[in-house]
Amino acid sequence: MMSWSRLLVLGIILGTLAGCLRDDDEPIRPTRPISRLYISTSQFSLNPEVEVVQNVYVVDPADGSSFDRANLNYRTFAVGGSAILYSPEARLLFQSAQNISRPDNSVQVMNIDTLRGSLSTQGTVNSELITAVRGIAYHPSTDVLLLANARAAATVIPPALQGSKLVTDAGPTQSDLFVYSRPRSRSNPALPNYRLPFQDKTIRAVFIHDISIQQNDLRNKTYISTTAAQGEILVYNELPNRLISNPLDSLPNISPDYILNIPSSRSLNSMTYSPQLDLMVATEAADLTGTTVAGQGRILFFENFSTHTSNASITPSRIITGARTLLVNPVSAAIDTREGAKYLYVADSQVAAATEGGTSGAVFRFLISDEGDVAPQNELRIPNRTPVSISLDARGTIPADSTTNGNGASARIRR
Repeated sequence: MMSWSRLLVLGIILGTLAGCLRDDDEPIRPTRPISRLYISTSQFSLNPEVEVVQNVYVVDPADGSSFDRANLNYRTFAVGGSAILYSPEARLLFQSAQNISRPDNSVQVMNIDTLRGSLSTQGTVNSELITAVRGIAYHPSTDVLLLANARAAATVIPPALQGSKLVTDAGPTQSDLFVYSRPRSRSNPALPNYRLPFQDKTIRAVFIHDISIQQNDLRNKTYISTTAAQGEILVYNELPNRLISNPLDSLPNISPDYILNIPSSRSLNSMTYSPQLDLMVATEAADLTGTTVAGQGRILFFENFSTHTSNASITPSRIITGARTLLVNPVSAAIDTREGAKYLYVADSQVAAATEGGTSGAVFRFLISDEGDVAPQNELRIPNRTPVSISLDARGTIPADSTTNGNGASARIRR
């Protein structure tokens, strides 16, 4: 029989090995393909004792033969969901709040039990500076969370923030990029570690692309879209690494390394990128006046996107738009990045209701190869819910003989 001392030593060794597993490691390779779409919806209840309002819905598998219902739904602590992002490397789900009808200056950080399908609160990023997070990016290697705050913080400085250089030195802004380190360990209100103010621009979407997946290669690019009469994308080389070299609670003087102008674009609502396809997809509404017309929303495709490495004007390789698309206000997109995948998912917050009295909004599934005035390959409408953001977890090898992955090919989340 093994002695207690040997058991103790063995336990210490196993615990040490477990502690060496880093959150920036490659995502766990599933035994079966995974295709899970997380949908953030905007509804909430002021009286949760009367009505429990779910604001995260999961479609699993998202690439199945049917795409007409959500398998699981949850109520998070966000008062009305807004932007959502899933990080398979860290196995964390981030969700911001609408912060419109009722104050909620937070971003929820949640763990996902991929076996049982349950969400559990891991932490909360919270500050009175956070007013309208409409874009979220997370960089596992540096454990840094980037929040594109699309509305200026309150002009009146809250008493709790007075005297902070992050507030007083920023001056008036139209929008801000707030950056938090170690987001999962946060629970109390706190100022961001870094703040990049934008005095004359409204930023909306943000994503980070690691140039190389080789071990210990920290090169990356951060892309931030702006809302203006002409679309543009601000590009920063190695932004997380440059930020953490600054003093904490600072306003780093970091300018874009280059800017990509899109003369044919009006306003980019969202961006998503596939390194495997070298394809960036952006969505935009019809115009900036608030006028929405069925069929005038657009999905823009930019192929060979990584080849743009300096100031340039770029044009979409192709566009999905027109009456058959049903697009009105496409606010979020997600690409299945696996080899052999064929779907693009788009959340539209203002599609006409399918039935009388139903809530507007839908999630559409297009083919990645689509172009022009084409109907969605499939669509999902959640009764009495408005989708405002989506994030896709797609991992594993798609079977060569599978055309839809509809026959149990996806490793479903189970309760």
